[in-house]
Amino acid sequence: MFVSPGKTFEAIARRPTWLLPMILWVIASISVSVVLLPRMDFEKMTRDRIEKSGRTIPEDQIQSMVERSRQFAPVFAYGGSVVAPFGIALLTAVILWGAFRAFGWDTTFSQSFGATVHAFLPSVLGSILLIALLSREERVDPSAMGDLLRSNLGFLVPRDNKVLHALLSSVDLFSFWTLALLVIGFSAAAKIRKGPAAGVILALWALYVLGKAGLAAVF
Repeated sequence: MFVSPGKTFEAIARRPTWLLPMILWVIASISVSVVLLPRMDFEKMTRDRIEKSGRTIPEDQIQSMVERSRQFAPVFAYGGSVVAPFGIALLTAVILWGAFRAFGWDTTFSQSFGATVHAFLPSVLGSILLIALLSREERVDPSAMGDLLRSNLGFLVPRDNKVLHALLSSVDLFSFWTLALLVIGFSAAAKIRKGPAAGVILALWALYVLGKAGLAAVF
């Protein structure tokens, strides 16, 4: 996938597979959680959240909230580490499969799902690099973790500038790598040229980026 993606995606189009890259993706996601959880400052995160809400809460209630966060964080972290890869791959595959079918390009869902899961393999490499960086930190703010790797331009602006940060964080090396693999994979599955495949995939990605920036502006 990293050295010869064209031939690999042609093989996937003939015989769609997805289990091994999904296992690698889930393992990488769980590994990030294993390294991250001991480095999360739950008290600071809780106090920051209360301060931003403008509420005044007694100290004993704050400590109770901190303890609940510490108890439930592993459940959400490890559960999300398993569910998120499947959810992201499934949603992406369904959208791209539907878009390609709408244009009359013949591709099966199994081909779409196989191509999608393999195209997200760069995220596994990104997770490995992120783990190396997280292991050097004493305390980590999960909300700022996306800027730690410096694979995107989000670190250039403060996180308070939510819309601009959302746009710049989308200018990401691993995202572009995945987009390129999606183009190769879906063009192989649908037996079309890469240009039309790129047009559809990049248009949908642009809508996603604009939607993310819009949500950041609203919330």
